[in-house]
Amino acid sequence: MFTHIRVLVLLTLCAALSNAAEPVQMRKGCPNAFRKFAASQTTKNYTKITFFGGSITEGAGASKPELCYRSLAMKTLRDDYPGATLAENNSAIGGTGSWLGAFRTKSEALYGGAALVFVEFAVNDGGAPEAQVLASMEGIVRQIWSRDSSTDIVFLYTLVKGHMDAYRQGTLPDRIQWHERIAERYGIPSVNMGQLAAQKILAGELTFEEFAKDGVHPTDRGYALYLEALKPFLAACKAAGLPDSPTVHRRLKDYACVSPSPMEKAQCVPVDWAKADPAWKFGQPSPVDRFFHVAVCDQPNALLTLSFKGSQVGVFDAIGPDTGNLEFSVDGGEWKLLHDFDSYCVNSTRPHARLLAEGLDAQQQHELRLRVAEKIPENSKGRVARLGWLLVDGDVANPFDIADRLAQCDAIYASMDKLAYTPPPAPERWKNLDRTMRRLREGGTLKIVMLGDSIIGDTSSSSYELMLQRLYPACKIVKQTSVRGSTGCWWYKNDNQVEPYVLKHNPDLLMIGGISQREDIDAIREVIRQVRAKQSPDILLMTPAFGALQDKHIKEWTFEPAPGSYRDRLRQLAEEEKCGFIDMTGPWWRYVQESGKTYGWFMRDRVHANDRGFQILGRIIEKFFAP
Repeated sequence: MFTHIRVLVLLTLCAALSNAAEPVQMRKGCPNAFRKFAASQTTKNYTKITFFGGSITEGAGASKPELCYRSLAMKTLRDDYPGATLAENNSAIGGTGSWLGAFRTKSEALYGGAALVFVEFAVNDGGAPEAQVLASMEGIVRQIWSRDSSTDIVFLYTLVKGHMDAYRQGTLPDRIQWHERIAERYGIPSVNMGQLAAQKILAGELTFEEFAKDGVHPTDRGYALYLEALKPFLAACKAAGLPDSPTVHRRLKDYACVSPSPMEKAQCVPVDWAKADPAWKFGQPSPVDRFFHVAVCDQPNALLTLSFKGSQVGVFDAIGPDTGNLEFSVDGGEWKLLHDFDSYCVNSTRPHARLLAEGLDAQQQHELRLRVAEKIPENSKGRVARLGWLLVDGDVANPFDIADRLAQCDAIYASMDKLAYTPPPAPERWKNLDRTMRRLREGGTLKIVMLGDSIIGDTSSSSYELMLQRLYPACKIVKQTSVRGSTGCWWYKNDNQVEPYVLKHNPDLLMIGGISQREDIDAIREVIRQVRAKQSPDILLMTPAFGALQDKHIKEWTFEPAPGSYRDRLRQLAEEEKCGFIDMTGPWWRYVQESGKTYGWFMRDRVHANDRGFQILGRIIEKFFAP
C-alpha cells in the first residue's frame, strides 16, 4: 500500500496539475513503469521504454542523436535509476501519424513487451480527419492494454508553427484536443511539451526559428525545452511512490469507446501470408531500414491476393527512384490505380503507407488483389514494387497457425528450401554423449537443460526435441530452457548460479551455447567443472548462430572453424573436458547465404531468429542426432 505521506504527495501533485491549461496532466500516472524501473536496479530485469511517434520522436533537427528529446529522456531516467537495465525501443517513423501507428502497435511499439509507451502523433495527425484520429489513437491504447494491462502509456504533444494561432488564443490545437479526449477517457497522463516552447515564443524569450528552423523539427535548444517540459512529469511519477503490487488498468470492456470503430484490430500482416504469382519474389533485401525484407515485383499482371476480414486494408512499402504504381481490386470490383510514385521518390527512398479501401463490412470476408501497373510513372526509372507489409484493420488467417507444434514446424519447414547439411559421421559426432545416445535409443526419459542467452532461447523455440522424439519414439525428452538475456558462462560461473540454472534440474544433457559467451573459454570450462563437481550429465558445446551482422562470428565466417578462432578453441575445449561439440555456425550461415533470401527473411529483429530461423537451428540439431 502507499504510505500516507506518498498519498498526500500524489494528491497534491495531481491537484496542482489538474487544470486543463497546464502542460502536464497526471491522471493515473505511471505507477507500474516506475515500479519496474526501481525494481530493475536490484533485479537487473530488462525493462523496455517505447517511443512511438514521428520524425520529432525520431530526432530530426538535433545536431547529434543524443540531443533529441527521446535520448535526453532516457538519460534522465537512467540517471534517476542508476543500475537499472532500461532499454529504449525507438519506434518512430518520420512523416507518419497515428493511423499507421495503429497498424504498427503490435509489431513495433509492443515488440518484446514494454513497461512504458510514449505516444507522440499529434503533429503528424495534422491532415487527418477527427474521426480517423480518434479511431486510431483509441485503437493504439486498446491494443496496448489488450496485450498487457499493466503497461503504462503517456501521450506527448509537440509543436509546429501552425499551432501558434491556437496558443495565442489561449486554446489547444485541435489535434491535441482530440488526443486529449482519448487520454481523458482512459486516464492516460499527457505532457504538452510544445506548450512550454509556445509560451516562451509568445513571451518573446526566443523566436520560432531559434526553436525550430524549419517550423517543425526542433533545434538542440528546442529539444532541451521539450526535456524541460517533460522533467516535472517524470519527477512527479517518481515522487508519487511505488505500489506494493502492479496496478492493473481497468478492463477494456469497462470503458465506453470514444470512437464508434476504434482500430483495435489494426495490424501489419506479413506479405508472405498472401498468395502470389511466381513473379513476386519474397525475402528480398529492403532499401529502407524499416523492413527486414520485402516482396519485389516489376511484372505487370502478376497477382498478389490476400483474404481478410476487416474494415480497411492498405499497403506499407518502400518507394524510391525506380518505384512503379500499383493497381488493386477489392472483392472482385473494378481495378483502381494507386499512384505510389511521387515527386519525393526521385532522389530518395523511404517507407510509405497508403490506404486502399475503407468502410468495408468488418464482419465479412474480403479479398484484396494487387498488381504492378504496366505504365512506368513519369520521372521513375522503373515500375518496381517493394512491399514490406500489408495493412489490415481486422483479422487475417495465419497459414502456419497450427495447434500441433510439430505439424506447425513441419509446415513452416515445407515452405523453405531444405537444409543441405551433412554432420560428421557417426558415431564420431556423438563422442562424449554416451548417456544421451543411450537414452535416445533405448528409451526412458532424457532431461535436457539449455544454458545461455536469448539465442539459446531461440534454439529451444525450434522445438527440436519433438523432432528427436519422432526419430526416437521410445524416448521421452524433457527440456528446460535456462537462459538469461545477453549472458554467458562469464556470469553463470559466479555466485553459484549453476545451482538454480543447471543443477536443480538434474540434467542428463547440458547444452551450452549462444552469442554472449565473450569467447571466454576459461569461463565455459569453469561452468563445466562446477557442474561436474556435483553431477555428471553429458555436456554439448554449441558455436554461435544468429546475432547482428557486425558480430564477429558472421563477419569472419568460414564454413569450417578457422584455426585459432573461437569455434576452434571451443572444439578443443570439448576434447579436453570430454564434452560433445556441435558447430551451428557453419551450416546455419551457409544456409542463409545459399537461400536466395536476405538475412532479414529469417529474423524477427536485428539479432534474433523468427519461425523460419528457428527451423534452421532445429533441423541442424535434428540431423546431428539422427540415426
